Amino acid sequence: MSRVLVMETKQRNMLAVIIVAAIVIIAAVAIVFWPQPENENSKVIYWYQVAPVNQQAVLQSGQAQGAVSWEPYTSAQIINGGAHPLVWSSDLWPGHPCCVIAVKFDNSVFPNNATNQDLIARIVRANMDASQWLVNTVATHDSNFSALLSMGSQFSGVSQVVVEDALNHTGYENEITSGTVDWFINYTNMFAALNQLTNLAGYPNSTAYVNSIVNSTYLEKALQVQPSATILNPDHPVSLGFLNGDLHQFARVIAMNKTLWGGQTLFEKYGVLISSPPAFANGPAVMSALGANAISIGYLGAPPALLLRANSNIPIQIVSLVNTEGSAIVGASGITSFDQLNGQTVVTPGPGSIQHLMLAYYCQQHDYILKLKGT
Repeated sequence: MSRVLVMETKQRNMLAVIIVAAIVIIAAVAIVFWPQPENENSKVIYWYQVAPVNQQAVLQSGQAQGAVSWEPYTSAQIINGGAHPLVWSSDLWPGHPCCVIAVKFDNSVFPNNATNQDLIARIVRANMDASQWLVNTVATHDSNFSALLSMGSQFSGVSQVVVEDALNHTGYENEITSGTVDWFINYTNMFAALNQLTNLAGYPNSTAYVNSIVNSTYLEKALQVQPSATILNPDHPVSLGFLNGDLHQFARVIAMNKTLWGGQTLFEKYGVLISSPPAFANGPAVMSALGANAISIGYLGAPPALLLRANSNIPIQIVSLVNTEGSAIVGASGITSFDQLNGQTVVTPGPGSIQHLMLAYYCQQHDYILKLKGT
């Protein structure tokens, strides 16, 4: 059964998994930044930063022997590049949250007033409907399935075969549960343990900090939203940022497809006009755009949202979950076990990403030192 189906059992077990893993994860990510004792018998993995869309070429050129990435680029590396999956995030951290929708209210650009709150609820509703359409289409393989694969292929620049495989490794969820919040708290604690947080935006601890950012009321408001024959913001489209080719954010692609929704986007069906800037390379870039008021709302990973809210004082709210799981560590052609990466190089999206954290955690579990290449 596809992992896009709602994983209720994993949701129920998530809190127990987090409690067991949190302390180990915090210790694991510390090896990325803090010097580690090294001797001739040490096992070492080297890393440097490469965007997921470019990782397959790096593996095939021999510049790196492993990669950690998000979908669909992990599946592309396996299907097209001869890479071998070594660790799926769904096995390592069952049900872990990844991408979210974040909003920045700004007094001059996007004030926190009743009109804009209504617009956000409508955007969240469109994302919810698109997510449900995606889950149902994959579950039933109905007449919309070929259209789904075509949309994913066009957006991400990979084949439909790759898109279909990627969907088997990615969950699509919108609800922010208590388990989701616990994961966000743990992400924040990890950054604190790494000495990456300069402050907590004035809050006394990570729990209070996360609770100040998470706003699940929009998910509740979205359930009351009805289709609108009138565009509520015809002169001021909401600028919506997203990541380049990232199928974790597939619901946005679906919501923007006019053919599916009778000649208008799903956002327009709910009375909201959206403008989309060029796609961003990663979550920190989305946060920078939010900070500069270049966009008002964005799809991005939870970890960069949490980190840059604190360090850069970008007052965002997380209003919806977008996806769970959907990442993996792979070995280049001929590498079928993690131990074969000893002394080799693994490319990652960079520190702060859930993929980099995953690599650090797995290295710690197996007594590896993780070092930035060239240091």
